Amino acid sequence: MKNRILLSVLCVLLIGGCAAQPQTPPASDDLPAPSALPEKTIPQSALMSESPISPTNLDDYLFLDDVLYFDLRSPAQLAEEGSVAGFVNVPFYGVLVDYQRGDNVLYRMTKVRDDSGKVIAQMGDVGSFFPNYEESESLVRDLFPQDQPIVFISTAGVEAAYTICLLEQLGYDGSQLYNAGTFSNGMGNIIAYKDYPEAKYHVPGTNVYTIASQFIWNESLTPILDE
Repeated sequence: MKNRILLSVLCVLLIGGCAAQPQTPPASDDLPAPSALPEKTIPQSALMSESPISPTNLDDYLFLDDVLYFDLRSPAQLAEEGSVAGFVNVPFYGVLVDYQRGDNVLYRMTKVRDDSGKVIAQMGDVGSFFPNYEESESLVRDLFPQDQPIVFISTAGVEAAYTICLLEQLGYDGSQLYNAGTFSNGMGNIIAYKDYPEAKYHVPGTNVYTIASQFIWNESLTPILDE
């Protein structure tokens, strides 16, 4: 993965120090037996409800050599709520995608209608993402290599579904994109990873400091003007 994204983080101390959260995997003796990712029953599905990986079995599929892991929450959420060891943080909102055009945000998503006004793609579906910059697609491809399986986790599984749909829109193979579901907010009978009592690789968050962050792409971006 090319180093084309720069994260600047400002820590404002409230109590104690701004200690870095541990992100290294646990000792090898504690690792689960080597395992491959399970096949998706519905290969192109982005839904966490149809994913073979969930908060309750995620630990079984961590730290695989050929798999990439991304957490799509904000840096502030990671600091407060914690994280899963081995996941890389790339925020969905305000960095990858937002509802409107914004500085340094690669894509915007919106409902798509045909000439008669009928909705043909709901917001977040394949076909509903529009680049803000000429470089948007190449930057996404740098972040998320197309030749490796990827596991996503997000606040409630929604942003993970959106990201999978964005990548499928760009031609990625949906069978290699996994929605591991919710880290923070349980949905129905799906428990959040941070609340799962048997989660072995939960890195706890802290309330001793707050953070402000800014993501700056490490190259000049060329805006795409609306016609």
